[in-house]
Amino acid sequence: MGMSIHAYGHYAYAPVPVPPLYTALTTGNMALLPSVYAPQLNAIILKHNHIVELELRNSFAPIMHTYHSHGHAFQVVETGPVNSNSSIPVKRFTGLYPMRRDTITLAAGQYVRVRIKADNPGVWYQHCHQEQHNLSGMAFTFIEAPDVMQRTLRIPQEMLEFCRILGHPTQGNSAGHFGSDMTGIDPPLAITGTANSITGT
Repeated sequence: MGMSIHAYGHYAYAPVPVPPLYTALTTGNMALLPSVYAPQLNAIILKHNHIVELELRNSFAPIMHTYHSHGHAFQVVETGPVNSNSSIPVKRFTGLYPMRRDTITLAAGQYVRVRIKADNPGVWYQHCHQEQHNLSGMAFTFIEAPDVMQRTLRIPQEMLEFCRILGHPTQGNSAGHFGSDMTGIDPPLAITGTANSITGT
């Protein structure tokens, strides 16, 4: 029996040997480069205090997806159909204070455009709130202001010791190396055909 895979973008999300928070804290200036994060993290690096808009698309039919954001309550600025021939109208929310949410449902064939201010340095998991979809890889990661994190965050020694006991690396890129060398890490599961997507500005 086959397994159903869901994704934002080109790869199904999967855990990696070095947690992305540790990578962000231990790779210096390279933490600002996507190449130090494994492709299966679907990492989006956000600069501190930038205003970011993301467009989430649910291209699959007839499945609904519920996007949930950790670390932010986003503003919903637009919704509409993925297919321009659809009878579903585009709705733009242009008021002074667009509605804020940490979760929104995308119907089949719908997109939503959300806005955040990158003012919460950290590594934030973004995912479909339907557990089967989340577990099968429909997630991505905000790596938010890694340069600020390096100056302000510290991993408790107990956590580092716990990782050491379990044999998990605590520094370097996603594979535990420096630079973009991902030797020893499983390749990402690529999604082909119609996929849900995320684009940003």
